[in-house]
Amino acid sequence: MKPTLSRREALGGLSAVFASAALAPWAISGDEPATQPAGQWMGVHLTLGSDRSLRELAVQVPKLAAIGINAIIVEVNYSFDFKSAPELGGGGITAAEVRKLAAVCREQHVRLIPGFNCLGHQSWKQTTFALLAKHPELDETPGQYPDNKEIYCRSWCPRHPQISQIVFPLLDELADAFGSDAIHVGMDEVFIVSSEFCPRCKGTDPADSYAKAVNDIHEHVVDKRKLTMMMWGDRLLDGKAMKYGEWEASENATFPAIDKIPTDIVICDWHYEKRQEYPSVPLFVKKGFRVWPSSWKSDANTRALREYAKTITSEKMVGQLFTTWGYVKVENLAAWPPITAVLGKPG
Repeated sequence: MKPTLSRREALGGLSAVFASAALAPWAISGDEPATQPAGQWMGVHLTLGSDRSLRELAVQVPKLAAIGINAIIVEVNYSFDFKSAPELGGGGITAAEVRKLAAVCREQHVRLIPGFNCLGHQSWKQTTFALLAKHPELDETPGQYPDNKEIYCRSWCPRHPQISQIVFPLLDELADAFGSDAIHVGMDEVFIVSSEFCPRCKGTDPADSYAKAVNDIHEHVVDKRKLTMMMWGDRLLDGKAMKYGEWEASENATFPAIDKIPTDIVICDWHYEKRQEYPSVPLFVKKGFRVWPSSWKSDANTRALREYAKTITSEKMVGQLFTTWGYVKVENLAAWPPITAVLGKPG
């Protein structure tokens, strides 16, 4: 089933502003470890773009923890005040305010994880985001699609040697500021890959190009930084075989990458429609990945995904991630129906 709009398109461009029963303990900040959550990862994904929004979230963390939320992903993208590349940071979110939020999360035993869109989602409508606006030479389609017409979102070139030099320090800054043991690197809804307009990628296999982007990031995030890498799973799924369509899965030949990337990546398998079965969940488990099924705004659809995921008896099925995409105000999170449908209402 193909949704009429992508999850982000339905929100009018929110991207512009911007968790198994057996878990290993993580260090949230410095040498002080956070308490290992009991049971499964129950996480919330938010996109935030200002220090004020972080302060609002900090107030809500105790309420979220009280109903069972033990992980929060804060996707900041280019809203962070980056020091390694000041021209790429929007400055709305500062490291100082992130550390305050991290302290609150640590007190409440909530795992705080930064998010940053990699590869795709480098533009929205007529706006090209900071990386490709400042470094157009890194674009997968350099000089093409003026004003971003006739495309969904721009991608960076996974084979450009400067990507690692510019982007990886950004990931380092976020991991350090959040004091996190993990980082979510996006990788969803990539429609521009192995473009005929890219001098490096022209004629290459889309699955190889996508896998290269994943593997290069993994080498830095996991092998070098010793962090857990998380990403969306849609481009790793065969849209036709899964009967998910081109948004929740790939119809642009990237899906064979599922067998070309490390299986220690946590796959956030997002599905927002109500179905009898979600075949990607057991597929990812069978392939060896930990899977974090991810739902959205419908409480009925959220329950359907959660109930199906609970039938997968594997420690690799790690819990439930509630994505929000701007559909709920931060102050209303703990009482939001998709969350309370699974965790119950605040006491």
